[in-house]
Amino acid sequence: MGQPNQGQFAQEHAGSGSPPEPIPPRRSRAGIWIALGCAVLVVVVLLLAVTGGVVYLATRGGSSQEDPTSAAMTQHSGEVFSVQYPATWFASESSEDDESAGLVLELGDVQIAEDEYDEFATNSLTVYLFDSTLHAQKECEMQSSWIGFGWDAVDEPTALDPVTLDGRELVAYRALGTHDDQDAAGEMYCADVGTQVMQIVVETHGATELSPEITAILDSWTWTRTE
Repeated sequence: MGQPNQGQFAQEHAGSGSPPEPIPPRRSRAGIWIALGCAVLVVVVLLLAVTGGVVYLATRGGSSQEDPTSAAMTQHSGEVFSVQYPATWFASESSEDDESAGLVLELGDVQIAEDEYDEFATNSLTVYLFDSTLHAQKECEMQSSWIGFGWDAVDEPTALDPVTLDGRELVAYRALGTHDDQDAAGEMYCADVGTQVMQIVVETHGATELSPEITAILDSWTWTRTE
């Protein structure tokens, strides 16, 4: 059965007194597919944006420097003090000569052979405890000239405000210089322990300030005997 043409449709409704109702236009399938494509594209863009943000945050978090206080630590416990230091550091064994000089602890982030006198760890901490007829104030003033021993060049040491270790203030001196064509910073702290003097020497090479690792070690300091 054929479809009526427009002339026939007009004749059939000519006497009705009302205009013929318009035939609604047929929807284009092309428009539907375009709309669906746009919706899919929006979803894909949103997914890419969210995924990219997550990857960026994960990458940024992974590239940041590790907090030295979150690393695995090793404990040194002695008669006078205890301290924590990174497990990747090295504690040098003391010889009889070292012990006679009062060496208690020598730490470094690089292991240096005993016969390599011109080699230094990038970060180091050395502690001495020795008999002295002088108090820590005068002893530290005299001994501060040894800060930077073995460096290429070193400035005159300067007195600092007292440094606090485990609630106790220590006399402090500081010197800057260079070693192996790099900046170097060294500090010395002294405290009276009974009739003896404790001397702490810290160094960082490659910077003009002590490293966060050195600072974290000093922050972990605990006195077990002060008299």
